[in-house]
Amino acid sequence: MAGGDPQLDAGYGESWDPERRALVGPLPDADARRRHAAGESYAVLLGGAGRPRVLLEVEGQQDSVTAWCFDELRRRTFLFEFRLLGSDRMALLRMAEWRYADADRPEFDVSSPRCITTFGKNGAPVAEAVGAPEAAFRVLNGYHRWIDVPPFGTWAPLAAFLLDMPPERERHRIVRPARHERPEPSGAAPAWEPPDEPPSGALRAGPELVTAFGPPARYTLEPDDGDAPEVVVETRPAGLLRMPTGLLVSADPGWLSEDLKAFTVALPRGHHPVTLAIARFVEQPDHVRVAGCRVDVREAPVVSWEQALRPGEDPSTLGDDQFFGTGVDSGLLCFFDAAALPGLAELSHVWHEPGGLWGELTDTFGRDGSAELEDPETDTNLIAFRSGWGDGAYPVWIGRAADGDVVCVVADTQVLSGATLLPPTGDRQNAPGGPS
Repeated sequence: MAGGDPQLDAGYGESWDPERRALVGPLPDADARRRHAAGESYAVLLGGAGRPRVLLEVEGQQDSVTAWCFDELRRRTFLFEFRLLGSDRMALLRMAEWRYADADRPEFDVSSPRCITTFGKNGAPVAEAVGAPEAAFRVLNGYHRWIDVPPFGTWAPLAAFLLDMPPERERHRIVRPARHERPEPSGAAPAWEPPDEPPSGALRAGPELVTAFGPPARYTLEPDDGDAPEVVVETRPAGLLRMPTGLLVSADPGWLSEDLKAFTVALPRGHHPVTLAIARFVEQPDHVRVAGCRVDVREAPVVSWEQALRPGEDPSTLGDDQFFGTGVDSGLLCFFDAAALPGLAELSHVWHEPGGLWGELTDTFGRDGSAELEDPETDTNLIAFRSGWGDGAYPVWIGRAADGDVVCVVADTQVLSGATLLPPTGDRQNAPGGPS
């Protein structure tokens, strides 16, 4: 184990009892393995010499893993929430730490200092301390958000990740997250600046989902270090998405596996036009970002938006400004019909090898930031596009007409999140306070 820990023993149960601080419904290894294979829920307690160190709560139907680390009094003191992304990878969505001043403090004592870390719209950590703003909390700035899913019974790598926290010299004092610069065309990693006022409830669709796909428009992006860059947004056709089943999949084309799930809302079968919203920086014309990708299925005004969900995703479980997004680790997103998944998964497994998916896509990428890969055998295709600011997680939205029918599906790459839509040039000249 990392940090000098010995191999930890594993015990299994149906769940965790916070009152008794013990597993409920002990399970033999074989029963726990069966639950794991069937996608059912179970709990794993890792420890030794009578002291629990790590608790894993696996929610197979919800594609989530919640991990806890304990102190010497069996109080849960660290929280890690993961979302499974296919069968071999998971993303860290949220973590928290509690500091108990003495042995008399109960678990999750409201007066104890604590720090909640979520991940911004591009994957950067956003930490907020409560109770002791000058306390040195541990933040996963030095870790990679995406980690491998451990095979059943092979818990050591995950336990090492959870227990081997950054040493004292790597800790960070958290009051508010530091502001980071926006990425330059070189591709430097960005970070998202949270709003001054915390949002209420899950992430809501913004007006840019409509305006970005209308006539050319100018926006001022959120200020950053006093700089509020201006961009021009125009649309570009990206082809026709062939959908023989109507089951739409959104994914990172570099991480495709056959157990990826399509969205629960099916689209009409057929060929649907795909459009990109392209943001070009006014002062840096060569700096271009894909601000969104829209799949149109009907000509009608959108009157409501909802998050596109996969089986097991419940929006009522989301916290402030959270969403069920598509994880990105290759800088690319894509849409395709579920019928294409088996063949695409094979190409993804040899991503950088000759004939692999990376080579197939990069050979066809156009200046508009999109690429298409066809599969004549299934009459399907994959349309890929660059993912806004790069790696992270991005929401997908379903737009509905007044009668409830689906009008479109939009992948929002967050480039225009919080941006200000500027009036046309002539209107700005005549606006109050404008040039006379």
